[in-house]
Amino acid sequence: MRLILAATAAVVLLAGLALQLLDRTVAIDLAGSALYACLVGLLVAIAWPRLPGWAIASAGFGISAAVELLQLTGIPSRLVDVVPPLRLVFGSSFDPLDLVGYALGALLLLALVPLARAAAVRGGASARANGRATTRATDPRAARDDG
Repeated sequence: MRLILAATAAVVLLAGLALQLLDRTVAIDLAGSALYACLVGLLVAIAWPRLPGWAIASAGFGISAAVELLQLTGIPSRLVDVVPPLRLVFGSSFDPLDLVGYALGALLLLALVPLARAAAVRGGASARANGRATTRATDPRAARDDG
C-alpha cells in the first residue's frame, strides 16, 4: 500500500514541479495549490495508511491551509530568504485563492486514496495468486494434493 501511495505522491510532486515551468495564471495557481494539498495528504497516508480517506483529505487541506495562514506571520518568507528552495514548501505570500486550490486537492484525495487502496488490493491478490501458481508448479507435494 505504501509503495503505491509513494508512487502516486511522486507523480503528484513531478506534476507540481512541472507547473512551476509554466506561465502563472489563475488556473495554474489553483492546480498547483490542489497538487500541493494532494501531496501533503499522500504523505500523511504514507505515514498512516489505515486512516480513512476523509481523514487523509482533511489532513491535506488542514496542513496546507495552516501553512498558508502561517504566511501571514512573515516566518516563511524569512525561511525562504535563508533557504530559497523552501519557497516550494512555504510559498511566498498569503493568497486566499490558494485555500480554494487546497479544497480541490482534498477532493482529489477523496478519489485518489480509494484508487490507490484498490490497486494495492488488486496487486496483493495478484501476487498471492502468482505465488500459489508458482508453488503448485514447483512443489511436487502440491501436485499430489490436487488428486
